[in-house]
Amino acid sequence: MRKLLYMAGLSLALGNMNPAQAMTVVELDEPEPITEESDEARAIGQEFLRTASEMWFLLSGVSSKQDADKAAKRFSELVKLTFELDNRLSAMPLVAPEAECVGMMDNVQLRILETMDDLHVEFQSLCRAHCYGSKALVKAFEQAIELGMFAEDDRELLREPGAPFTEAEAQAEMVRLNRLAEPDRAVLDVLVEVQDEKDANKAVSKLTSLSLRFKALMPAEELANRDFSPATAAAAQEVLAPLEPILWAIRSEIVRIAALPGYEAETYDDFSVALDLVFESLCATHAELFDSVFDASFRTDLDNALRENSISSQ
Repeated sequence: MRKLLYMAGLSLALGNMNPAQAMTVVELDEPEPITEESDEARAIGQEFLRTASEMWFLLSGVSSKQDADKAAKRFSELVKLTFELDNRLSAMPLVAPEAECVGMMDNVQLRILETMDDLHVEFQSLCRAHCYGSKALVKAFEQAIELGMFAEDDRELLREPGAPFTEAEAQAEMVRLNRLAEPDRAVLDVLVEVQDEKDANKAVSKLTSLSLRFKALMPAEELANRDFSPATAAAAQEVLAPLEPILWAIRSEIVRIAALPGYEAETYDDFSVALDLVFESLCATHAELFDSVFDASFRTDLDNALRENSISSQ
């Protein structure tokens, strides 16, 4: 979901490919003529994008153990190809193409990172589903994590769920979920007010403060990868029900803001960083709802908004 419009350099250090991490910013003094190296870098970047897109489509189509078993081999092949492409980029000398080439490369960079962000969402979703019981896909995912393509924290999601919450744990978790309603509404209220660059700058401090409030509402570590028992599931659903429409409204506001005129400009960078902090906090505190609201269609809507914004500003 990051804006990621300020990155330079196509080489993606795969050890740092977690979408929550940034690429190196390279400052160029004077543009140089287009070289064979810059053409090759652009071609490799486009191949990288095609490979990442294929991985996303592959994982987004997995909805059963049969699908997962079938996808495992191809996923491993694509991971290997991704590393080969990265090694080729890393071995190339740093070049500074002229302005027209820079624009094309920036577009490829943005699309790569957006696709990797989408891919990570699908990866985490399948991790939470324990790959539908497919040992082959679990093994392929573990290998991708070991190679550094995804965060080590994702490995925890692959583990089989632990015992359901005890009655006392369930009650404590429902109290925590109840307390999320107030900061959720506060986030929505802040986003609704953002209509232009000035509003966005005013919202930065508010969003930063809200991300800190969410940190105090993180679930207990011992409750990770566990869920409500059948006896407490109905009561938990009653607590979750009021939160879901707020999250959907937040989703709509994020897409709307991404389509604001000038959103791709640096003047919105501070706001984007603050919004990312809140977004990550929502993910960490709303595990029961987050994936169903901020799903692959959200990434598509966000991508479309950014693209329309970019076209309208030309």
